[in-house]
Amino acid sequence: MAEGEQVYATTCAACHQATGAGIPGAFPSLIGSPVITGPVSGHIEMVMHGKPGTAMQAFSSQLSPRQMAAVITYERNAWGNNSGDAVQAADVANHGQ
Repeated sequence: MAEGEQVYATTCAACHQATGAGIPGAFPSLIGSPVITGPVSGHIEMVMHGKPGTAMQAFSSQLSPRQMAAVITYERNAWGNNSGDAVQAADVANHGQ
């Protein structure tokens, strides 16, 4: 969680805010978000490949599988999301294979 929080603060908080609340109309809240509370595979996909036509960029070339796993784990368990999910670097590295 600590590593994920650090990655989030460095990479994600500028758009989604430190609190995960997002910026209405520009960047969605991550609190209770369907991406955050839905299947882990969809969350991995979003972080790895972004979402075309939106400001959500792909991070697969900027973050290692370990960093992506850490930030996904953090997002799924921060701000009251409390999923209990612990995403591993192998989950990210093997995504889509």
